[in-house]
Amino acid sequence: MSSEPRATVHLSHIVANWRTLAGLNPKADTAAVVKANAYGLGAERVSAALSAAGCETFFVAYPEEGAIVRKAVGAKPAIFVLNGPAPSTMHLFHANALTAVLNSDAQIRLWADAANLPCALHFDTGMNRLGLPASALETEGDALRALKPVLVMSHLACADAPDHAMNAAQLGAFGEIAAAFPGVPASLANSAGCYLGRDYGFQLTRPGIALYGGSTPPARVQIEHAVTLEAEILSVFPVKAGETVGYGATFTAKQDMLLATVGLGYADGILRSASNCFIGWLDGTPCPVTGRVTMDLITIDVSKAQRAAKAGRRVEFLGPHAKLEDQAARANTLGYELLTGIGTRVERLYP
Repeated sequence: MSSEPRATVHLSHIVANWRTLAGLNPKADTAAVVKANAYGLGAERVSAALSAAGCETFFVAYPEEGAIVRKAVGAKPAIFVLNGPAPSTMHLFHANALTAVLNSDAQIRLWADAANLPCALHFDTGMNRLGLPASALETEGDALRALKPVLVMSHLACADAPDHAMNAAQLGAFGEIAAAFPGVPASLANSAGCYLGRDYGFQLTRPGIALYGGSTPPARVQIEHAVTLEAEILSVFPVKAGETVGYGATFTAKQDMLLATVGLGYADGILRSASNCFIGWLDGTPCPVTGRVTMDLITIDVSKAQRAAKAGRRVEFLGPHAKLEDQAARANTLGYELLTGIGTRVERLYP
């Protein structure tokens, strides 16, 4: 087996998370967002596992991603492309039976002129990122309905803050939009939106990060870790009180310590902001990062795990002990960035 860092992807946990999220809104269908290579964990393997478990709807960002997912899941599932069509990608929609999410007048014109495929309509209800304005219903409502969309959708801006006033405001605005398309399924809830209650579920929820072990669910919801990221110890050595560690001498030992250097760095997705704050786990013992994260190497304090601290042993940096969102918070980021940043030289394993 390679000595490079490895990410063990727990497909059974991803499927379990999808089922957990589906149970929160039993009257709605539950899709899976598998954009960005299934958040760095492998779109082909993840999509195939979810399809086999019964998932019938997938979301990607680009049609090129949709083509990969189509090969993995077969002809039946629906695959929505969130960023919509462009003249240069229309052939991919046709070749792979992809459903475009239309976000602008230009995309609507392109789709109406060049496509003979189903579409979805995305309305902006407060995110101010992508989407048609709600006012388009007043000026273009009949034309939009004439497209015969198979889905209308919007995106929550503040679902990860359950008490934020934006949630209720967007729910109200989207409810009016959905009502303008009778009989057409509607979708509002992302991962965090799934936790806001069944009013947000409509006919389709579309979780992403929660499938992969991220988000902050309420206490009653159990989300499993989806990946275990580990790297080998390369060397183990003592340092004396007063000695410094790493570039910039940003860590000073307050006492005699035993340190280990691990073959993992920002080239593998461990952000430089994790310096002096990330935690590795060795044999179930937390081992704080000492000094700066560098391109290929991290140094950790193994003083409390001396028996296990040997060259060749693997240290966990994401997994059952090193929780995704806890590690992300230590590095002042989000689980999204840690997962999608896992580098290409990290070996993906699918046991």
